Amino acid sequence: MTGVPEPLSVAGLVGWTLLVFAALALVAAVVPGRARGPLLLAAGAGTGISLLWALGVAAVHLQEGVPDISRVSIGSGAWLAGIGAIVIWYAAVQATASPRVRRVAGVLALAGVAGAIAWGGLGELSIAKEYAVQSRRFWTLVRQHLVLAGAGVGFGALIGIPLGILASRYRVVRDVGLGVVSVIQTIPSMAMLGLLIAPLAALGLTAIGTTPAVIALTLYALLPIMRNTFVGLSGVDQGVIDAGRGMGMGRAQLLARVEVPLALPLVIEGVRAAAVLVIGIAAVTAFIGAGGLGVLVFQGWGQQADDLTLLGAVPMVLLAVLADVALRAVHRFAVSPGIREGAHS
Repeated sequence: MTGVPEPLSVAGLVGWTLLVFAALALVAAVVPGRARGPLLLAAGAGTGISLLWALGVAAVHLQEGVPDISRVSIGSGAWLAGIGAIVIWYAAVQATASPRVRRVAGVLALAGVAGAIAWGGLGELSIAKEYAVQSRRFWTLVRQHLVLAGAGVGFGALIGIPLGILASRYRVVRDVGLGVVSVIQTIPSMAMLGLLIAPLAALGLTAIGTTPAVIALTLYALLPIMRNTFVGLSGVDQGVIDAGRGMGMGRAQLLARVEVPLALPLVIEGVRAAAVLVIGIAAVTAFIGAGGLGVLVFQGWGQQADDLTLLGAVPMVLLAVLADVALRAVHRFAVSPGIREGAHS
């Protein structure tokens, strides 16, 4: 049935609170000096939290006195406001010098979000009702998605890092290998799954399910991993390598003790880029019966059920963000401070 857009005023006082925090963000954007960072933190957190509470209040109000089959969906204005809150928060973190202020603001923001989820009426939104119907299958699909993406990135690293090392040593591997994986990256994902049918059939393997999905995802992960490994190793200062040779190191020792540690920041960046890429592409493998969150996305498209589509799409975005954050943390712990500062400079 035709959706009817509702104004912000349907959320009552919480809706006007959202406007207050949006105005605070506008003021903070032009305020000079040290006050800018804390004001932006307050505006970003307040905008995001009040938006969640406004959505819950509006959903509860709009569901009163209507049939149970009715649904309240999140409108485009609310999605844009949410994106704006994230942008404000990111700008605030960059503008705030004090780690303590950032930590306190982060804890308060998480508490506000948790409160909105627990008591803010968000369960009345259509996407929450879709989750209630799909809850058991939802987590199975999340696990499948993680397995597919993890296998693709894992095999991509096992193949791409050695290829990147060889590319830094041999020109033929560089020219042929980087050329091939670059061409692979240009092939649309649906076409890739179709191209795998003949070779898999020739090998006696099934062309549907997990096997072709993992192969396709591995192929897509190769380019960022192989290229970053090659660039990282090629960028090692020749003087450092000569110093290692002067200390009596062989080629294997130079690679393990000098070149790889110096190239590690770029290698991890390549794995991070591959992870974010593969998490998104893994949705398409639902077409060949591999499962994953793409099942919900395409079912939602087929049924013209936007909230069912979002139930599959939003978790994929969150998984990509979590993968990005996790690999940034790996970068901080695995790379020594001296190398990390040298890479940033």
